Formats: sequence, structure tokens, C-alpha cells
Amino acid sequence: MCSKNATDSSSSIATRLTVLYTVSMLAILASVIGFLLHTVVKDLEFEDNDFLIERISSIRSVINRYPQDLEHLKEHLLPRDANRHVRYQVRLQDASGSTVLESPAMASLPPLLFPPPIISSEPIGRAKKHKTSDGQYYLLNAAWAAAGDDPQFRLLQVALDVTEEEALMANYRLKMGSALLAGLCLAGGLAFIISRRELRPLREMAAQIGTITASDLHQRVGNRRWPKEFAPLTGALDTMLGQLEQSFERLSAFSANLAHELRTPLNNLRVESEVALSRPRTATEYRQTIESSIEEYERLSRMIGDILFLARPEQGVERHNLDARTELDRLADYYRTLAEERDIALSVDGNGSISADPRLFQRAVGNLLANALHYTPSGGAVAVSIQSGTAGEAAIVVKDNGNGIPSDELPLVFDRFYRSAQARQLHRDGSGLGLAIVRSIMELHAGSVTLASQPGLGTTVTLHFPPS
Repeated sequence: MCSKNATDSSSSIATRLTVLYTVSMLAILASVIGFLLHTVVKDLEFEDNDFLIERISSIRSVINRYPQDLEHLKEHLLPRDANRHVRYQVRLQDASGSTVLESPAMASLPPLLFPPPIISSEPIGRAKKHKTSDGQYYLLNAAWAAAGDDPQFRLLQVALDVTEEEALMANYRLKMGSALLAGLCLAGGLAFIISRRELRPLREMAAQIGTITASDLHQRVGNRRWPKEFAPLTGALDTMLGQLEQSFERLSAFSANLAHELRTPLNNLRVESEVALSRPRTATEYRQTIESSIEEYERLSRMIGDILFLARPEQGVERHNLDARTELDRLADYYRTLAEERDIALSVDGNGSISADPRLFQRAVGNLLANALHYTPSGGAVAVSIQSGTAGEAAIVVKDNGNGIPSDELPLVFDRFYRSAQARQLHRDGSGLGLAIVRSIMELHAGSVTLASQPGLGTTVTLHFPPS
């Protein structure tokens, strides 16, 4: 339930790509538009400040030449037509703060609004922006005008009307905001269309994979031309399909072999029971039938136990440091009776220690000894040896001089239920699970098993145990 809810709540790749692309475009467009607006504002302010500085310098020159001629000052500083709109306004005050002359619009700009004045030897600073109660914008600046030896003869205050520029910038901001919104909508729509289009191969791949069933695992995803970014995915999927195909084939073969192996003892039990019931028999005959049935039951029990062992790949392994010679001597004593009955020499050689699960170690080596004794003819020999490596690894070698295995059968001997025709003839009670169990045990120990054999010369099986 949790997994389903998590899947349902997650957004699609197309949606996430659209959101990320739109956010990226928002950041880009906002940065570009912000930079452009900032540049335009700074350029306008620079030009306006230059204009004010130029006007202050010009008015200073007039005052310096005509310090007492007010009429001449009015003629140069104030417009002749009082109704004509003039962008800049001027106010002159004497050292006591009394107004000498001023432009009509200066009435809405009290002297205290202006920045502190500077003398002629100081550089003129940036103007101060002010908004009046009637919505007009002005840049305000002030400076002292010198006359003769008096550096503070007149206080000059100049105001530049920038209302139209502010309106123009407000209009620019509105247009830029609209352009940003339109760009985002366009970018989002294009991002969704592009992402859907570029993700189409993924949907096609999903549709192709959805058609693959257990009966056609031979299909491969990578046989079409996909975008190169899909190469790791298609490779992994094809590898998985190949493994599934092999697993299904092995499962089918395993099921067929299992049915065959189980059918034989069951048929034997049924036939013996039918024969025993076909006519009255003596107690001795019934006893023989029961003993034969018990042997088949034991065979079935061993087979079922082996199957259950192989069906539990995650078995717990309790590794201990074992004296390999002691363990092998114990196993040799157990199998020596069978060896003597078959007139086979059984020997153990070498010393060493290994890190292994005692129960699994005995089962693995026991399976190898049982195989060697079953497929070695009378008068043969089976030798078990211990080999130790320089890095701490150990190997248990079981060698016989029996019938050997043909080279074409060597890749199959570790498969479950595999038994060659020769093996079935020499040892009819086998199930073909012994070597499969040995390989499984070695994998549980992070080790390996190797087998070398030549027909007529014998077989050598080596168990490789990693360092403890």
C-alpha cells in the first residue's frame, strides 16, 4: 500500500522537466529583464545628473559675472514665458537664507528637501530624488555659488522634473513584466511538448517490454535504434531477459527431471505393492517387499532433502576454523566400509586448516567421496588431499582413477538432475543432485569448485576455500 501511494503521488518525468525548464527560464528571463531595466535606469539617472551638474556650473558662471544684476540673472535663469513648461527649476538664496529669486514651481519644493550644498572647490555629488504630493518626481541638488572672494555668495538649488521618465520606466516595467509572463507561458508549453516528444521512446520501450511474456523471453529490447542515453538501460534489460530466459529453461528442465526422478521410485513402489497383493504370500516375501519399499522411501527422502537444500539459497553459514585433516579422517572412516566392499583404496594426505561450516563441509566432501566410490571400478583408488596457499586459502582435492567424464559432458555435470547414460548405468540409485549441492555449498562459502576429468583416467574435483 505504501509503495502504491508513493508511486501515485510521484510526478511524471515530463511534468518535472516542464517545471524545471520553466523555473530555469524564469531565472534567465528575470535576470536579463532585471539587468536591462537596471541599465536603462542607471543610464537615465546618469544623464539627468550630468544635466544638473552642467546647469549648476552654468548658473555659477552667470552669478560670478553678474553677482548684483538680478534682472540679468532672471533673464538667464528663469523662462520668459511663465506658462511654458521647463524641466528644471532654480532657487537662489543669500547667505542668510532669504530667497533672492526662484522659479514658480519651486513653491512645492521647500529648501529643506534639498541635499546639503557644496562649495565650488568640491565635486558636485549625485542628486536626490523626491516625489511631491501631486505625483511629480524631481531630482534635487544644491551648491554654493561664489562671487569675488566670497565662496558662499549665493545658495543655488536646482530641481529637474523627471516625471515623464518615471512614467516611461513604469511603462517599461509593465511591458517587461508582460513579456516575462508571456515568455514563461511559452517556455512552459514548449517544455511540455518537447519533453513529451523526447520521452516518447521511453513509452515505446515500456510498451514493448509490456508485450514480453514467459513464452517469448527470447525477445530483446536493444535490437531497435534507441537514443544513446538508453544504451545502459537496454543493455541491462537485455541481460535481465537473457537471465530470465535461461532461468525458465533451467526451471523447465528441472521440472521435467524432477518428475522423471520422482516417477521412478513411485513406480517401483506401486509395482511392488501390486505384485505383493496379486496373490497370497508368505511372511518372508512380505518382509522382502517392505524392505525394498523402505529403500525406495529412503531414496525419495534423500531426494526431497536435496531438493529442499537447493531451494534455500540464503542458508545460514556458521563458519569455524576447522582442522581439515581431522574432518577428512572422520569422513574417510565413514566411507571406508563402502570402499572396502568395492575393493577401492581410500587415502587422506596433507594437513591444514579451513574456515567453513562443519556440517556443510562434511556434506560437500561426502558427496564427492560418494561419487568417486560409485564411479571407480574395483581395484581402483580414491585419494583426498589438503593444499594450502600462501595467501591463506585452502583447497580440498578428491581424485580417483575411475571411468572419467567425456569432455562434452563436463559443462553439464553441476546442473541439477543431470546424469549421463553411463552414470545411470553404473549407479542407478543416484539423483543427479550431488555436484549441484557441492557447488551451492561452495558459493555459500564464497568459494568455488572445479572439475577436471579424462575418460578412462579418472576425475579430479577441487574445492577452493577463501582465506578465513
